[in-house]
Amino acid sequence: MANNGDSSTGARNLATGPAAGAGVALALLLTINLFNYIDRQVLSAVLPKLQLDAALFDPADPWLNTKLSLLTSAFLVSYTLLSPVFGWWGRMGRRWLVVGVGVVIWSLASGASGLATGFGMLLLTRCLVGIGEAAYGPVAPAMLSDLYPVRIRGKVMAWFYMAIPVGSALGFVIGGQLGEHFGWRTAFLVTLVGLIPGLLCFVMKEPIPQGQERPQLEPSSRTSYRAVLRELRGVRSFVLCCLGMTCTTFVLGGVAAWIPNYIFQREARFEITAQTLEELRSLQTTAGSRVVPDEVLARLGTLSDAGQHDFHEFRAVLLKQLEMSELKLYSSRIYDAATAKGSATLGSINLYFGVIVVISGLGATLLGGWLGDWLRGRIRGAYFQVAGWSTILAFPFFVATLVVPFPLAWLFLFVAVFGLFMNTGPANTILANVSRSPIRSTAFAINILVIHMLGDVISPPLIGITADLASLQVAFYGVSAFILLGGGLWVLGSRFLDADTETVERADLAQSVIRAT
Repeated sequence: MANNGDSSTGARNLATGPAAGAGVALALLLTINLFNYIDRQVLSAVLPKLQLDAALFDPADPWLNTKLSLLTSAFLVSYTLLSPVFGWWGRMGRRWLVVGVGVVIWSLASGASGLATGFGMLLLTRCLVGIGEAAYGPVAPAMLSDLYPVRIRGKVMAWFYMAIPVGSALGFVIGGQLGEHFGWRTAFLVTLVGLIPGLLCFVMKEPIPQGQERPQLEPSSRTSYRAVLRELRGVRSFVLCCLGMTCTTFVLGGVAAWIPNYIFQREARFEITAQTLEELRSLQTTAGSRVVPDEVLARLGTLSDAGQHDFHEFRAVLLKQLEMSELKLYSSRIYDAATAKGSATLGSINLYFGVIVVISGLGATLLGGWLGDWLRGRIRGAYFQVAGWSTILAFPFFVATLVVPFPLAWLFLFVAVFGLFMNTGPANTILANVSRSPIRSTAFAINILVIHMLGDVISPPLIGITADLASLQVAFYGVSAFILLGGGLWVLGSRFLDADTETVERADLAQSVIRAT
């Protein structure tokens, strides 16, 4: 009888308060997630610089945008495919080891991106970044779910995923500023700082949930993915949440990869002036010779009365005036020197967008997690309702961003980003609440596989291909439809969430009692 009493107490403690070491685990995992998204968006921030680097791309390549998009998707492919593998490793019992190995690998690979001497090498380093991220992606949220009770899990997930807007914003700002002033390679080298939290993982003790003598991990490696898939396939809340997350991941992944380039091409202006020619003439090598030859400067001088051009117009003008070999050698320096006074620049665009992401994204992520917890028990399927309606409301503001002029468009973009980030905490809380603890890390790994393979792995290339065939404007119009689809799927899921959550709570409570007996 004593054992049964102890087990009941342990179960109640687990249901009412965080486990020992939960706060430290949350702080370190939040920091790691922050560096994760800094790394992701540094690449997006420097894409306009990358496309002008003759060592990587032919400026006249008709499939330039497609190749740029492959860099964005490269790490997501390896990340997505290997997440289930590391999710399996994580259930062996040394989850901090798995996370630490992953963070160290991706930090080294990201820094190595700044040393790439060609497109192939850069593509390879981005693939290695994905391998590292796969090691922590499915393990971290499952670990936090085990350490925090259902009643506050929404807030905890919101804090953890707060790193998405904050890290993304920092990535845009760091990448944009360093890329503009010190070159795109420096922006990648700075990401090596991520080694610090990665190394801290190796000295962390495995946190133990309250009421248990050991971490609540999957009991055996014999639990197959096929068996887990069969179980989750019957959980309607899990299926609809995955589908909704796939739609918004498609949108956010594609837009984050291309929005700096889209705004740069739409707003930047270029012109050849006497100051432009003088700046190019003053560039010298260490041997004292001119970087841009006199014959190239002479041909550029014929454009001095042509006025201002947008990005595409200026590119067409240069293609007519210079030989292809000359354009490959000097296009990056010409674009920098020819930026018109008062024009939008890569640094300013990423700064503004970074501020929008950090303010709206941070506020929306925390509000979504808090609102989902507060409405739980008050309305049916609260987490689904918050995720769905906030996403649907983002749709008209996203479309407005594409049609209204800047700077007013920044305001509409702010509201759209707010709506698209508000689902982050509720959606991940749904995944945790409707998957049993013994299979939770596998459930998150499956979710990662689905939402990325059908979401942001394919959206950047599809946007790039559409941009090459039509324009980025047309591509973004197509992407906007997935905002409505994702929101609708989440609203539909609200019918099933409460029952599915109750089923899992009963199963986890019974398992906790059995282990403690």
